[in-house]
Amino acid sequence: MLFTGDKIMKRMFLLVVFIIGIIAINLKVSYAMTGKQLFKKDGCILCHAIHGKGGSFGPNLSAIGKIRTYSWIRRQIRNPKLNFFTPNSFVMFHGKVYESIMPANKKISDANLNKLTQYLTSLK
Repeated sequence: MLFTGDKIMKRMFLLVVFIIGIIAINLKVSYAMTGKQLFKKDGCILCHAIHGKGGSFGPNLSAIGKIRTYSWIRRQIRNPKLNFFTPNSFVMFHGKVYESIMPANKKISDANLNKLTQYLTSLK
């Protein structure tokens, strides 16, 4: 079956759009997976649990993306005291009260901070 030039161009365009879509989806998934790996590697998992895995010292973060914004989470990782009025503020999270004692992670690179924040924001 022969195709006209327009049909061939249209099919090629659709194929390119499809391939770009697949690449974009894979990049988003690998971006989130890298954040998941950072959550473990940087020691967040020692205090915080996600879906039943991790520590219980800090709040469970299984659904943190539902209740906190990207910018709030990012700020919380970099310098937690910025999200609270005083150094020893308390916060209510899933019906429990926590003292803000999370250590600041000022050494994390901006790229890794973005990856970790993207992962945590995806948890809903």
